Amino acid sequence: MRRYAPLLVACLLAGLVAFPFIRNLTTGERGMPGAQIGGHFTLQTVEGPLDTATLGGDLMLIYFGYTYCPDVCPTELARMAAIVEGLGDERERVSGLFVTVDPERDTVAAVAEYAAVFDPTFYGLSGDPQSIEQVMRQYQVYAQRVGDDPKSYTVDHSSRIYLMDRDATLMALFSMDTEIPVIIDQVQTFL
Repeated sequence: MRRYAPLLVACLLAGLVAFPFIRNLTTGERGMPGAQIGGHFTLQTVEGPLDTATLGGDLMLIYFGYTYCPDVCPTELARMAAIVEGLGDERERVSGLFVTVDPERDTVAAVAEYAAVFDPTFYGLSGDPQSIEQVMRQYQVYAQRVGDDPKSYTVDHSSRIYLMDRDATLMALFSMDTEIPVIIDQVQTFL
């Protein structure tokens, strides 16, 4: 038993250090310690460049995906629309953004049309590959092209809904299995 005591102490200390960050990811508390996710960015919409610093409202819900996605992206954008709808009169205080991870195929017009299918107030954002890559780094988004055919490849990518405040500070991350009423409750705590 003595032989494992230092390992046990190290594990306990690691847990104590990680607990506040892990708790914040699930509760959506403000000021997530150690989080290096977020920040304002500028990408293209059909109306021209959109700088997230100039958006009206108090919060942003952001999802990264692509228009050719067969299942996950439409499901998550439908969930994001349900979240915004569930906010009732407060919905105008929240901006919905869909950012492509596939700028080679997803034109500005394509992402705008795609986002509007789920909610006409959602912004569809695209840009040149370097700009998209920079935003993906800011938000720690994983995306990897799968397949060689330039028309039928898929993109393996992380799938999270980001809740950001008006300063583009991360408030919460929501995974695919987070229930919509739970997300609505957490969003409302920041309004």
